[in-house]
Amino acid sequence: MDPITPPIQSAFASVQREGQPYKTFYNNYIAPHAVVENDIVFTAHQDGEGRPVVDAYDTQKKVWLGPVRASDFGLGEDTHGNPSLAIDQEGHLHVFFGCHRKGMKHVRSVVPYDIRQWEKMADPTPRATYPQSMRMADGSLYLFYRAGGHLEPWTLRISRDNGQSWSDPDPLVEMRRDFPDPKACSYHAFVPGADYKTVHAFWVYKDDDPKGNQRKYQGMHEAVYRYHLYYAKRTAEGQWVAADGTPMDDLPVNKVFCDQYAKIHDSGEEFTALKRIVIDGDDVPYLRIRQGVTDWKQGLVVVPYHYQFASPVNGPWQVHEAMPPQWPGETKELLMSAGPAAFGGKQPNPWFIHYEEGPTEDPNATYIWLGHVREGYAIREGGPAGAPGD
Repeated sequence: MDPITPPIQSAFASVQREGQPYKTFYNNYIAPHAVVENDIVFTAHQDGEGRPVVDAYDTQKKVWLGPVRASDFGLGEDTHGNPSLAIDQEGHLHVFFGCHRKGMKHVRSVVPYDIRQWEKMADPTPRATYPQSMRMADGSLYLFYRAGGHLEPWTLRISRDNGQSWSDPDPLVEMRRDFPDPKACSYHAFVPGADYKTVHAFWVYKDDDPKGNQRKYQGMHEAVYRYHLYYAKRTAEGQWVAADGTPMDDLPVNKVFCDQYAKIHDSGEEFTALKRIVIDGDDVPYLRIRQGVTDWKQGLVVVPYHYQFASPVNGPWQVHEAMPPQWPGETKELLMSAGPAAFGGKQPNPWFIHYEEGPTEDPNATYIWLGHVREGYAIREGGPAGAPGD
């Protein structure tokens, strides 16, 4: 099955760098890149200098507001600097960005629901990569991130004062902890539950020493050695529970615990990527999983990509070779959409955002698309989305 492709070949934004397309955001590991509130879809991506750019699409008037560059700070060609976007309970937009093993940057909109002016906030944490943010039902802001490099624990900080201050770090998963392989690590995606009282967490195991661990497929870029799929849920009461219902009491949990209680899919020696997450109105997650053995860093294909689908809709987690026909229609459509869901609003969220490399006549561009599963793509007239002064 192929993802939904744009019915109208026109982008609302593009970013250019000389010589190669520039990836404007991460699909799952930095999230969200779009948030829906007050009938507006706010979006965030980075420009060719790694600086955060914010747009807004009024879904009632069908007009675009922006783009606006929210900060002059950027990591240049390092895509890890991409922005995560959240809205606090007073309507101020927050952008978390510019971090790759160093301090996370944070800016906030001066006026609620207005992207025109931004103010610098204190760094939420001094060392981080991959910010993922969300507002919960009680108004608190959750900020997930990896606490530095590959081997560091994935961590949560909470703000209960609209981003003015943050709790102490709460490490959740550290695969190498008390484990014989000190190079075991993971990559995570966190998404809010249907009522914004729970959190769903998914991750893959990353082998940071594939040669030393004598993996079947050798000689590829270190980034591609990612395996299996794990799951945990944070309940409305604040308790983390693994996939089989086991409480995660001794945090951060390690690979031994994850393999025994949290694993929902064993990929063997094939590489794993989580391509799409859909949360339905009953707070049940559905997944589209990519398998194969491909060095996407070097363009090498050993086992072509193929897709599997997973959900605990009927009780325990089950992985399917084909999407079950009895799954809800909108869920099936969303699982095949091109990019990750926007946060905010009712679940499942029909809005999604993604990027793709430009057409042959514009080979150095990366285009960004904002789509709705029923209404199609929101097209912004007027060409590429730069920032004022660019």
